Amino acid sequence: MVWADDTPTDLKLVLDKQNIKIWSYQVPKSSLYGFKAVTTVKSSLAGLVGLITDTEHASRWLYRTSEIDVLQRSENNQAFTIRVVTDFPWPFTDREALVDVRIAQDPKTAKVRIDSSESPNAANYPVKECCLRMPMVQGYWSFKPLGNGMVEVTMSGHADPGGRIPATAVNFLIQEHPYNTLKGLRKIIGEPSYQKLQYVYIRELP
Repeated sequence: MVWADDTPTDLKLVLDKQNIKIWSYQVPKSSLYGFKAVTTVKSSLAGLVGLITDTEHASRWLYRTSEIDVLQRSENNQAFTIRVVTDFPWPFTDREALVDVRIAQDPKTAKVRIDSSESPNAANYPVKECCLRMPMVQGYWSFKPLGNGMVEVTMSGHADPGGRIPATAVNFLIQEHPYNTLKGLRKIIGEPSYQKLQYVYIRELP
């Protein structure tokens, strides 16, 4: 699979700290902003895919994510539906999102991309009592091999949390969430439990 560059052109650098860069962009027809965050890590591609798909331990590193449940999974494990519960700061109610996830790799460049968006089947699952359901979620991870075991990690997305939350509060989270998430990713990605992983659908560069 080969992807077009779907990054908005009106990116504004809002943070550059500890080898993490974050840009914001205006979401069309919305008062909310999206983000793109980039860092580099030493890892195999399979290790990064394994970390993202290790839903049982996501709270170790995925910022303000208190729970992820796998609701459906394809036979080849390259597509699945998850329920993500996000811990929103007081006094706001926590949010949940029903998200479809797809994993693919460009056969020429070996770049891996994991796309996620709100599931069209969300109505089939009741909303947890703890939460409000987010009406819109869209984003992706990409892992671009740079050689010598280094990988450029990109995290990008935007969401509508629903309910009554000031846009200023939501927009603040687009710096806080990806920055702390990428810090958490870098902290644990080197663990052997991830670096020993292999997948038939992921090719590593020699």
